[in-house]
Amino acid sequence: MTERYGQGMKRKKIIGVCVSSIHKIAVHQVLTALSENAQKHGYSLYIFAPFSDLYHKAKDDEAQQKIFDFIPYEKLCALIVFSELIKDFAVLDHLAKSGREHDIPVLTIKQTVDGCCNIKYDSEDALKTIISHLIDVHQCKRILFLSGVRGNDVSEGRSAVYRKTLAEHNYPVDESLILYGGFWAVPTKEALEEFFAGDPDLPDAIVCANDAMALAVCEFLSDRNIHVPEDIIVTGLGGINEREYHLPLLTTAIYDPELTSVYIIDILQQILDGTTPRETTLFIPCKIVYTESCGCVLHDKHEAELRLVSLFSQLESERGYCHAAQEFSSFVNIEGTIDALAEHLPNYISEPGISKLNLYIRTDFMRMTETGIPEETTAPFILFSHITTEGMTKLLRPCTLDSLWEREDEAFNGQLLSIPLNLQDDFFGFITLEYRGKNIIHESLYELVMAMDNLLGGIKKRAELILINQQLNDVSEKTIQSLAEIVEAKSEFTGLHVKRVSEYTRILAEAMGYSQEDVNIIRIASMMHDIGKINIPAEILEKPGRLTDEEFAIIKTHTTEGERLLHNAPGKIMETAKVIALQHHEKWNGTGYIGMKEEEILLESRIVALADVYDALVSKRPYKPPFSDEEAKNIIVKDSGTHFDPAVVDAFIRHFDKFLEIHANYPDEEGK
Repeated sequence: MTERYGQGMKRKKIIGVCVSSIHKIAVHQVLTALSENAQKHGYSLYIFAPFSDLYHKAKDDEAQQKIFDFIPYEKLCALIVFSELIKDFAVLDHLAKSGREHDIPVLTIKQTVDGCCNIKYDSEDALKTIISHLIDVHQCKRILFLSGVRGNDVSEGRSAVYRKTLAEHNYPVDESLILYGGFWAVPTKEALEEFFAGDPDLPDAIVCANDAMALAVCEFLSDRNIHVPEDIIVTGLGGINEREYHLPLLTTAIYDPELTSVYIIDILQQILDGTTPRETTLFIPCKIVYTESCGCVLHDKHEAELRLVSLFSQLESERGYCHAAQEFSSFVNIEGTIDALAEHLPNYISEPGISKLNLYIRTDFMRMTETGIPEETTAPFILFSHITTEGMTKLLRPCTLDSLWEREDEAFNGQLLSIPLNLQDDFFGFITLEYRGKNIIHESLYELVMAMDNLLGGIKKRAELILINQQLNDVSEKTIQSLAEIVEAKSEFTGLHVKRVSEYTRILAEAMGYSQEDVNIIRIASMMHDIGKINIPAEILEKPGRLTDEEFAIIKTHTTEGERLLHNAPGKIMETAKVIALQHHEKWNGTGYIGMKEEEILLESRIVALADVYDALVSKRPYKPPFSDEEAKNIIVKDSGTHFDPAVVDAFIRHFDKFLEIHANYPDEEGK
């Protein structure tokens, strides 16, 4: 086994890392140190990092954990799992099992997982050292110990260390000085409230089983005008980031990122060399920090001010980027496409510290929202684009899981971070980026990914609405066409008039610069231009000879009757159809049915007016034979500026060949 891993080390030195909550600074610090130390030893890291800790097993967690499905075990020499941060035990077991199935060692950090090398922090030894320090250096005799949750293994283990350390110094153990603060602020204060209610003598020191309780103790004492460390010493354990900005600075034992990274890489090399078994439990020492709260270091006002200035600067930078992320969202939402997202993204990656990233999108999601991908591809992902601060390169490369990481090796050097993109249970894909440790601003990275998640969710909803709208339009179009054909059937000579007019309308609307969506609306609405004829007597519509003045007056009412029939119909199509029905017999010079002129007439109506007349000219009617296409064209050109809008006539002339195609493709049936 040693020989096999020795050869493997020469062939590949890539370590997989599974972690969560990298937007938290303590996690980011450990990853940064691990990345730098791994690089010194010739290792690359493939980091797989959902922001969620997967504790709630909610829909969002289900999507976030999919990032672990892309781990290329066959490329790895080992897998490191930050098991305390990933709080779904089923996920931890799956990662451990997958590592064993691919015959690579799995190292877990803090939380024990069967079949792995479990690395823990030696908090108990650190606690013993702190208590001994209080006794030996500060001559504390009456020490109160605040443990965590009563009955919890960690709590009772640390209480046992407290008892044992006192005994080793020949101090009696007073069980009334062991309190349980639940590992957090509220129960800590409640336990102290109950203790001090008995009016006991003030202890020399309060030792806490974690830093969160120690900070709560300091706040509790300050509210009672009891000063730390002048009146009482307070110590913590664990090294949470809040302690760095607390006054006084807290004496504690920290999980030092640099020390952690050194031990992890050393242990990994021992396992790969065969000198340490894969399944074992090993300990990393904690780093003891003696500072102000035990009196070893005097308060430095200048240093405290520098820390506050640094914190203010950090918060201002993060606040500024929060505004930038909102600006990014606004720009992308205008177009609502993945293309727009990728095009704007280069302007917003430098502040989080990203030099370049790849954007992978699920193939089926791409098909719903974009065009241009090969229909025949069965690859689950599309490498949509490669993005740097210089700009975006659109790639659209189908990627199988086998080929995905080969592309990543080409695109990036060294450490690689992969983050899922999702909104609730909608998993859209993921991004990969070059992880440059201290250059990454963890909170800004979080803001950027959250913005991308929300934008992709909006893009999907937009695509779904477009699809639904298209389906509704299709239904509306078929219904409208059927209704229009029923109306036209009152005159057996009109045939495919409705279809041809709608197609002529489409050609003219496109030529006049309407969007494709509006072109489609006008095309469908044009089918209803003669809907008012449903109330015109058939004998007038079918009369072969010239109409009397009274009959023509009745015919003219089909425009106002059409507007009345459609007046309360909802939707943009029906609103457009209503206006077209009313205005399609208006003339540019104001001599039409109701006397509107020029731009008083809606442009859509001016378009349909020309399309309707052209089709009437080239079609057989009871009162006339059909004109030829050229004759009809000449009539319309002659009437430019009187009957028709000159701009619409110009569009008609430019696209006359398309009118000829439509006329040829939709001929009236012979004998009708």
